[in-house]
Amino acid sequence: MTKRARSRQTAKGKNNLMLIGGIVLGGIVIFAGLIALAFREPARPSLANYCDTNPDNCIVLGNKDSDVTVVEVSDYGCSHCRDFNLETSPLLEAQYVDTNEVKWVVMPFALQSSTGGFPTMSSAIAAMCANEQGAFADFHETLFQLQGTQLYNSTEGFMQVASSLGMDTDAFASCLDNNSYADRVLENITMAQQAGINSTPSFIINGDLMAGNQPISVFQQRLDSLLDS
Repeated sequence: MTKRARSRQTAKGKNNLMLIGGIVLGGIVIFAGLIALAFREPARPSLANYCDTNPDNCIVLGNKDSDVTVVEVSDYGCSHCRDFNLETSPLLEAQYVDTNEVKWVVMPFALQSSTGGFPTMSSAIAAMCANEQGAFADFHETLFQLQGTQLYNSTEGFMQVASSLGMDTDAFASCLDNNSYADRVLENITMAQQAGINSTPSFIINGDLMAGNQPISVFQQRLDSLLDS
């Protein structure tokens, strides 16, 4: 074999090795990409879109056409939710909701207990029954006032609140007896969990999660920045 032939053969061997190496490297990259995709966290659903497409599951307060949307997820047995709804919420409502600047959406919800049940499910159902008579906002707030009393999370308490608000108590009692909104509350629980809600209160503000009963200044700063943008 001539020197030139051996040189061509050597070059060909090197090219083959480079080709094989490229194929192997490409396979490793593709495999790594597939592994990354498999373990990547799935996209979280939008609670705002969920409520828009399931209007019977959520309660909208304020300007439904606002560019700024807050979705509130609270539990009626949560002390931080009570503090927010009795102290901070009325101030935010006066500043942003009553002035039609912000669309505030409440998604009736119940936290899951360590035993797997949903202790405040009945309160969430009662709030949705109150919504049938246009009394959700007042009923919602009053339920938090019942925390720490014997009327908390009880049918007797629900009926007393309904009576104090001048609701049709017969229609309200029928709604409670029929457990009319249990499926909807369960749907809300499932969707909230899929959206990453694991504590209350939680707020989705134009798609971003804000967890906990934050100082009112934190809400104001966030809302004002969105309204001014």
